[in-house]
Amino acid sequence: MSENMEHGVDKTRHMKMHRGVTHTEIEILAALLVAFPQVSRVTFDPEKRMLSMAFLCQGPVSRAKRDQLRSLYLDSMDAYRKLATKDMGIVQCYWETIDKFHCFHVERDVASLSTGELNLTVSLIAGQVELVSDAEDEPFVTEAEFPWSARLLLHEMLERIRELECPRKLVALREGGKVIVFHK
Repeated sequence: MSENMEHGVDKTRHMKMHRGVTHTEIEILAALLVAFPQVSRVTFDPEKRMLSMAFLCQGPVSRAKRDQLRSLYLDSMDAYRKLATKDMGIVQCYWETIDKFHCFHVERDVASLSTGELNLTVSLIAGQVELVSDAEDEPFVTEAEFPWSARLLLHEMLERIRELECPRKLVALREGGKVIVFHK
């Protein structure tokens, strides 16, 4: 049997398809989607050192509501920065229209991103618009209900994102109840 064949899988082909993708990269982005079922997609840009989170809204969102959420998010991040006496590098957000759906995108530099800010962001957006989520039957977990072990794991994942070195953008998304992570 060829040494590149193991359990019926061509290891050379597998390595070419997943060159540069590590289990650590997969774990980090998947953990964010598991921790926050309100987030439909996470993208990590290694060149810009930025994390982008997409929140898919159920149905159309009016122009006024989109403008209101954008302003509320930016004002809230500014207030958070001042209260936490924290310098935030990049804080951006924008809307994308996909057929009859709207998707709210938040982009943050990983160097200054914190678990508290992630919790605030997700709670704020989920409180303003109805989101598509894998946890349809379960109510969203608020920061007060977030168990300390989950907070610790999330904090560790953020630290690992800051140290992440990968050759291309990483994307994690939900599909059919599963989390899929791939290079873009």
